[in-house]
Amino acid sequence: MIQLNRYKLLCVLRASVRERCVGVIRVLLALLLVAGPLAAEDLFEHRALPTTGKEEAVLVLCPGMNGDGAFFLEETPWREFADRHALGLMAIHYTSPAGPMYSDARQGYYWPEQGSGEALLKEIQEVYGKDLPILIYGFSGGAHFVSRFSEWVPERVIAWSAYSAQFWDSPSESEILPPGIVACGEQDGVRWFPSFAYFYEGRRLGKPWTWVSLEGTGHVRNGDFEQFVREFFGEVLHGDESSSPVLVDVLSGETIDADEVLLQPGLAAILPSDALVESWRTLHAP
Repeated sequence: MIQLNRYKLLCVLRASVRERCVGVIRVLLALLLVAGPLAAEDLFEHRALPTTGKEEAVLVLCPGMNGDGAFFLEETPWREFADRHALGLMAIHYTSPAGPMYSDARQGYYWPEQGSGEALLKEIQEVYGKDLPILIYGFSGGAHFVSRFSEWVPERVIAWSAYSAQFWDSPSESEILPPGIVACGEQDGVRWFPSFAYFYEGRRLGKPWTWVSLEGTGHVRNGDFEQFVREFFGEVLHGDESSSPVLVDVLSGETIDADEVLLQPGLAAILPSDALVESWRTLHAP
């Protein structure tokens, strides 16, 4: 009888332990569903085409929030551009919990000083064996990273383009001023005004930036715009050295001279050369 009672007691204890374990597991699963995988840390991964040893710079492509940019490496226009200009071609796959990125916490890969910037610089050095100069383009979440990365290490950036970020940090004064493109679709809701405001602030600081407002465009990639980005990067890399930068009025689309810019520098975009004027006018909706 005593042995039987002990057996029953042991069974009850085991059942209690099982129930508690199941309860703990259920709580953990619920937390994972709410927080998502890797909720407590950032992830920095990179994709790159095979190297040739002849790369003179690297083109880094950055997809939307937490996206895997591997698809960029399969797109013929980017591959051909990289081949034509002796560029390495790399894409990022960075992820951070969305909540802290889009709250007052301001934590995540959008801010390169929090680890993502160093991760990219280290990867470039490891893949290519040297600290190559960088061309960098990003859409949406990628634009968040690109704009801040270009401000963080302007000495490493040849040129950059940030298309359709939701919010921006105010640009800072710098002695090194890589050419850049700030762009947004005119129908991209809450993103258009912050994007234009960022461009306006940068131009008031004398930064050589271009503004593109894409007519009839919402929050989507735009093939014509990405072609313009490649043309812009190409001019910065290997444009006619005799061609000077061109000032264009973002409201009228007309070219203007330096004296006209003095009163409202925030309304004058800078193109690396006159070869880009017509392409810009075709895309830009004043």
